[in-house]
Amino acid sequence: MIKEIITGNLLTKFMALVMAIALWLYAINRHTEDLTEVVRLSVSVPTGITVLEQSAEDIVVHLRGPQNVIETTKGLIKDQKVHAKYVIQESPEGIEDQIKQTVIIGREHLGLPNSVKLISVYPEKVSVLLGKLQKKRLKVNLQKKGEPAIGYTIANEFVFPAEVEVEGPLNALKEVVSINTIPVDIGGITVEQNRTFPWRIEIDQKVTIKHGDKSITVPVVCDQDIRMWLQVVEKQETMVVEKLKIKILMPDNYPYVIKLRDEYVNVKIKGSKLLLEKLNPEDILPYVDVTSLKPPGPYKQPIKCHLSKNLEIVGKLPDAHLDIRERENPSESGKQ
Repeated sequence: MIKEIITGNLLTKFMALVMAIALWLYAINRHTEDLTEVVRLSVSVPTGITVLEQSAEDIVVHLRGPQNVIETTKGLIKDQKVHAKYVIQESPEGIEDQIKQTVIIGREHLGLPNSVKLISVYPEKVSVLLGKLQKKRLKVNLQKKGEPAIGYTIANEFVFPAEVEVEGPLNALKEVVSINTIPVDIGGITVEQNRTFPWRIEIDQKVTIKHGDKSITVPVVCDQDIRMWLQVVEKQETMVVEKLKIKILMPDNYPYVIKLRDEYVNVKIKGSKLLLEKLNPEDILPYVDVTSLKPPGPYKQPIKCHLSKNLEIVGKLPDAHLDIRERENPSESGKQ
């Protein structure tokens, strides 16, 4: 009886099994979805090694899995919670300077849900150039951006320490002697900032090397920051004031008559831009001192000039040529 139940109607039972399998496959395929996305590829290296070059920073993955899981995975990729990570096991002792390796990304490097299948990866292989790290002391270059306020300039700049220890690729640091600070904004500063120094600033975490006609930026590590001083001063400019009348400096009741060959002189003045803009020509007093002179002439005397504080004469003023004679009557006393 039992044997008949088991062995009876085999064809019918086989057909039922085939239909069940077909329905199961239909259900599976109906709720299975494909996904093609770009994910970030990060390559981790041991201490003492750095990645110099990487042929691809991103890879394209083709995934397949249950519809609801694929939708969740798509969101994780968008939020960068799913990415490719490859860990290199190379030892620094095995690298003299640099070495190239090929990275092949598999499912184990993606952190995918168990029910998601990796169909393909593009590119299939990624080339990675590894470099050995070393430490080196580099000179600090202060980088600035912006301009001081109108009428001001930077007279001097100082940084401390003048050198910092940097860790970077051996082949890159061979060619490098200095490293930059991050750009310091000096826009609009005046002499008031002289009282706020020193400023603390950070070192830029990269150096630039030349390869032929190309400049290549290489990441480095420096844990130090530096202190910076700037000497902000008023900008110095020059201007020429023309045809200033020369005054003759003489004692009261001077008994002689003075005659200048040229009664006017041009004066070139140096000072801050702000002072020069406010300068009144009447405040400039060129003069000749004739106190010690007696007839007969002619004489050649240096022209001197009285200026406001913080202004100075550029170059040497010309000599004044003058004649001196006895006055003929009292009304000529002190006459030029």
